Amino acid sequence: MSNTLTAVLVASLQLAHLATESLGRFSGRTSRSPGLAQEAPGSDQVALPREGRVDPRALWTLLIGNGLTSMGVSFFLPILPLYIASKGASSLLVGLVFAAGVCGRALVQYPAGWLSDRYGRRPLLVGGLLVYALFFPIYLVGLPPAALIAVRFLHALAGGSVSIVATALMADLTQSEGRGKAFGWLRASDMAGVLLGPALGGLVAGIRLDAVFVGAALVCLLAVPLMLRLPAPPPGSQSREGGEPDISAWKSLRPLLPVVLLGAPVYWVFGTYDSVWSLYITSRGASPFLVGVSFATYALPIVLLGGLAGGLADRLGALRAGTLALLTYGLLAATYPFISSVPLLIMIGFLEGSLTAAGNPALMAEVSRMAPAGAQGRTQGLYALLLNAAEVAGAVVGGALYLRGPAFAFLGATTVCLAGVASSLALRLRRAGSPTAAH
Repeated sequence: MSNTLTAVLVASLQLAHLATESLGRFSGRTSRSPGLAQEAPGSDQVALPREGRVDPRALWTLLIGNGLTSMGVSFFLPILPLYIASKGASSLLVGLVFAAGVCGRALVQYPAGWLSDRYGRRPLLVGGLLVYALFFPIYLVGLPPAALIAVRFLHALAGGSVSIVATALMADLTQSEGRGKAFGWLRASDMAGVLLGPALGGLVAGIRLDAVFVGAALVCLLAVPLMLRLPAPPPGSQSREGGEPDISAWKSLRPLLPVVLLGAPVYWVFGTYDSVWSLYITSRGASPFLVGVSFATYALPIVLLGGLAGGLADRLGALRAGTLALLTYGLLAATYPFISSVPLLIMIGFLEGSLTAAGNPALMAEVSRMAPAGAQGRTQGLYALLLNAAEVAGAVVGGALYLRGPAFAFLGATTVCLAGVASSLALRLRRAGSPTAAH
């Protein structure tokens, strides 16, 4: 089974790679792949990447390991509400368990990034994955349902540390000008796991519900040997070029604000959709199967076009790509409450995934370029913390607005997107015209 899962994930990423390369050739543009670091013979350390050079082994190791981790999370998470309910828990308790997971994931972002800056990426990746995988049996030991709130919180602490350290490692191993494409591939590997995990987890759950936790643990453990093979940059060695003095990542919040004002509204939209999308499309007549299809069709173009979209973002510019993506999210959100056709809703979701595929990778790449010397992990962690806070706010506010009517929730998301675009643009124009910027 383990070899089959890995083979399926590799095939998905290879299909995405072929799609990206084919589209790149069709457009007549030369692909500028980010140069990954080359591992020194007999050494655990890596040198700075060379322009235009790619180490396929390091690239695929990180992408497949990240995809397996995402698959493991997606393997059990959609089934978790069913398992909690089978223990006699109320829907309120199910919501509290999920809220605890979101809080745990958000709170660990900055500390995990800081620890990876200080002690290296690979120890945090491997340690976080092991803890995350070994935590799954705790769900099965017969604890009272209310205790699962604490279990989920602690479990998410370990899972959140893995994702942020993988992001920082991708920045370590790539040239700054090619990071949009690199982060596009990283997001594609995330979405490949999201596509495959729920389907496989659902099949296992149909045989035996509690076996999902065992399966998820095994999938995550498959990623550990891959993470052990990753090159290990010396702690604090990969950062913005130029030898700037090391400063606290919290002091870098001010320069990050234009990026945050574009990224946070996107996560507000994600939080709103997490709360209301399944309810809304079901109210329009969708079956549970079509609800799942609607999520899969959004993720599919990100898997297939992630690298290509990230490369286009490198050419277009991160802030332009982020602005266009945010405008797309906002404008399409405004159309959903006025559409009653389920197939049309699914088609628009596919269009949304296609048109916005470059946005998040572009903004993550821009954050990586702004990271102070020796603070890549904590800067990415700070950015992720703010995005997670926006996601929580979007889930709560969007859910509350949905009680008044679907249009309130979707148009509320549109308002937040347009406000983010306007605020980011105003801040950039203000800084461009300030005396400090002139120097």
